Amino acid sequence: MREINLNGYIDDDIWFGDEITPESLHEALYGEDGGNTDDVSIRLNSYGGSCNAATRMYDDIRAYPGNVHITISGTAASAATVLSMASDRLEMTPGSLYMIHDPSIVAWGNERDLLDSINLLRACKESILNVYARRCRKPRDEISAMMSATTWMDAQTALAGGFIDAITGDEQVPGAINAAKSRVADRAEAEAKVWAWLDRHKPRNAKHSRTTNDGVDVSNEKPAVREPQTTDDNEYQAIAVNADKTHETPDDKAQAPKQDDTSVPIAQLE
Repeated sequence: MREINLNGYIDDDIWFGDEITPESLHEALYGEDGGNTDDVSIRLNSYGGSCNAATRMYDDIRAYPGNVHITISGTAASAATVLSMASDRLEMTPGSLYMIHDPSIVAWGNERDLLDSINLLRACKESILNVYARRCRKPRDEISAMMSATTWMDAQTALAGGFIDAITGDEQVPGAINAAKSRVADRAEAEAKVWAWLDRHKPRNAKHSRTTNDGVDVSNEKPAVREPQTTDDNEYQAIAVNADKTHETPDDKAQAPKQDDTSVPIAQLE
């Protein structure tokens, strides 16, 4: 069985060199001439990224004529879980992690702008729930609550909830990847890398509260490479809004949004 390795952040374009894009997956899966039809085994390790890109990749995998077997080896977080749901069979190695959470937005603007962002977040979450519902046995309301709570799962918990089909090594599956020697993923490291993607895409000099999730980038500009922040890097305050409420960190509470930013449009959904 042909094997593809997907390791990196999910995004619509390559900005930093460690992204998985819909185009790169399409070429690896279908081949340069688009004629591949053989069964494929994908090894996935991703800390998430753009939900728009993940949805495109999900649709591409679903349309592939051969069987697609995905094994999560390391971490599948945020948008990566959307991509993983497209597989005909989905497994995790015993030491891997799986994380789902609500979509979040880094936004600023007037009341209408923020209400529009809330509506976009709600629509995005419903679309993600539609994808999870194809495999997961839990009621939709329960999955929604798990997303709102930002739920990290080990392989056993993900299997019990119906998010995956099996744990590698628990049963012999023809063509399955042997992951007996896979390391145990470090949750603190995984969480830091989830945040790292959002930090890349937030507006320059903007701070945000930590409510990240499957990102949908609606900016038309390439994100700028950020220099390390200093204590003076607080010229602007971004408002991070999810579908129900604004979450604030202690640092965010100490800095109110600038009142003269009301005419600035929403930049991007993360």
